[in-house]
Amino acid sequence: MITKLVLIFFAGFVIDLLITKYTSDVAQRRVWRATVLSGLITVANFLLLTVILKDSAMDGVFSILAFAGGNSLGTFFAMRKA
Repeated sequence: MITKLVLIFFAGFVIDLLITKYTSDVAQRRVWRATVLSGLITVANFLLLTVILKDSAMDGVFSILAFAGGNSLGTFFAMRKA
């Protein structure tokens, strides 16, 4: 369970970095980069959603919190770097 939560946390972190890059590419009108990143982000989010939904209710809550924590840290890291 702990390993799964760490992987979900890390996935949330990476996905948030991808979202930050996607937003930057959209702002700079880089059509192909934004298009590819949009697809990658969508696939990653749906894969994680299916993993989280397979859990029991309590495990799902912990998975959601791990994902949200990874997203938060990803935002913090991306904003500090910008």
